Amino acid sequence: MIRSLVVSLLAWGTSASAQDFSLTPPCAPGLCGASQLGIRATKPADAVRESQYIEVDISATTLLQNSNEHIAISAFANGAPFGTSGAFSTTAPNGGIGIALGRIDTASHPSCPLDSSNTNVEFAIEQFAWSDIYGSQILHCVSFNKSALTGVWKIRVSVFVECTGATCRASATVENPVTFALLGSVTSTGIPLANPTTVRRPWYAVTNFSDEPYNYSASFWKRTEMYTPYF
Repeated sequence: MIRSLVVSLLAWGTSASAQDFSLTPPCAPGLCGASQLGIRATKPADAVRESQYIEVDISATTLLQNSNEHIAISAFANGAPFGTSGAFSTTAPNGGIGIALGRIDTASHPSCPLDSSNTNVEFAIEQFAWSDIYGSQILHCVSFNKSALTGVWKIRVSVFVECTGATCRASATVENPVTFALLGSVTSTGIPLANPTTVRRPWYAVTNFSDEPYNYSASFWKRTEMYTPYF
């Protein structure tokens, strides 16, 4: 019988009064951003399967409605994608699997729905490359109208990734945590895990890739970070 061991579990109630952290890219527009690491876990040598679950509330309505930037969250990573200066880190984006939420360029990522009028927010499963800032891939991608965020202070994003060896499946949702209205849902299977190490450390990030009038921010309230190996 397969038995499981929960190695790390952090959970917060919805009544938390202050954000866990806020991210604002400290850099000029370009290939830069800001990121925050989550709790580190390590895959045990005899684990045959493993999963990581992340649930977080995010306040970023201005970024999502008014900018060409996006938020990214990765499970199964090893290290943050951006350093303190805002530049990409050495092995960025560190080989995990997660989501992108915001403006996703369909010219570079044709799996996203065409949005020539820039009226939608894209939400996608993303496979993050290892030591290759151009190597990440947007997999399943959906969109919802920006008007769904009007008057909404926070949204809730949930990400689940499960891997057997180096082959993974992922699912994610974004919803209004007050009305529980589902804004987007994505899934993908047969995803290669690019992280060559046994470290499993999630990260949260905000980009500053476009020529914006100022650097947009996002605040995060972590509800759950859970890593589970199965033997």
